[in-house]
Amino acid sequence: MATLQTVQKIGPVLDLFTATRPEWGVSEVAAAIEVPRSSAHALLSSLVDTGLLQCRTRGRYRIGWRVIELGETLRGTVDVRSCAAPVIENLVERYGETSHLAVMERWHVLYVDKVVGTHNITVQGARVGARLDAHCTAVGKVLLAALEEGELRRYLAGRALRRHTPSTITNSGALLDALSVVRSSGCAYDLGEAVSEIHCVAAPVRDDMGSVVAAVSMSVPVTRFVPRKAELTRALTAAARDVTHAIAASTHATPQLTRDHREPARGRSLAS
Repeated sequence: MATLQTVQKIGPVLDLFTATRPEWGVSEVAAAIEVPRSSAHALLSSLVDTGLLQCRTRGRYRIGWRVIELGETLRGTVDVRSCAAPVIENLVERYGETSHLAVMERWHVLYVDKVVGTHNITVQGARVGARLDAHCTAVGKVLLAALEEGELRRYLAGRALRRHTPSTITNSGALLDALSVVRSSGCAYDLGEAVSEIHCVAAPVRDDMGSVVAAVSMSVPVTRFVPRKAELTRALTAAARDVTHAIAASTHATPQLTRDHREPARGRSLAS
């Protein structure tokens, strides 16, 4: 049991290390994850031993080089990011709107790639490496909709649905209804739910076995999104299918089709 509790604390410790705060001390970690200083020191020492952290001068800790090695191992399996990059770049070149690639990582949306739009007024979008709430983002809804029922119930039981804007879904029943529509239509919308005045559409990316492994999205100012909603939705869902086929080609397989691959209903709102 003690070993399991230690493993469960590793994720929260690693989550502390961000681009804005890359260095932590033992006392700071202990306070942040609410454990005794001795326990925090033991956790940090274990992570140093595995190479996930490095100990610098004055007992300060930073991310270790082992993370890069693990990243290369991930790239050596199925590199979704490389498969998606040319598709996303083409999407932005054609429509001029900021586009993202995201995955689900420990119940949060993790943004792994982004191409900024080309309009004079454009959405900067989430930075690569950012982790955001899933319930209020289009990519998050796509990824939540792909979870098994038990996993989804566990997600809902483990957190409050935080309100980001007046449009954010904060009721679990309403979110389940929205996710049901996402499954049947093959895409999801964020209509100002994460950031007011920004609308997004997202669609699933699948591996060669048909499992959802990522989501592609387009983020657009509401003034441009509303009149072009159907057009942008068709373009985005087609791009997601192109990434799916690129993944299959990289593994020399034929992508498994599911009912989610149908064209979305035109003009239908999925977020409310």
